[in-house]
Amino acid sequence: MKDAFKVFKNYKIEKTTIQGRKYKLWVADNVYKRRLGLSSINLLPRGYGMIFCFDQLVTSSFTMKNTKIPLTIIFLDDNFNILKSFKCRPFTKQSINPGVEYKYVIEI
Repeated sequence: MKDAFKVFKNYKIEKTTIQGRKYKLWVADNVYKRRLGLSSINLLPRGYGMIFCFDQLVTSSFTMKNTKIPLTIIFLDDNFNILKSFKCRPFTKQSINPGVEYKYVIEI
């Protein structure tokens, strides 16, 4: 089992509250980190997640095809307003896209 704390030890962490719950989010702020996402771990520690940061508004899709854990994926605009969220199952090949431009994505 890959330990998330070892895999993401060099990532910055941002703290936030989502729906009244506190989270520590590993920051995926480059192409490599965004491509890897949370797919390399077998267990997401309680109260942790990942935020994907893009330099500009984007419309690309996410997928769970290589992800071993269930996730909630939350798409946000450039002001951190929630646009849409999806509850996703592991290894699902279906594209996940909010249908609008977004700048940040949180996976918890």
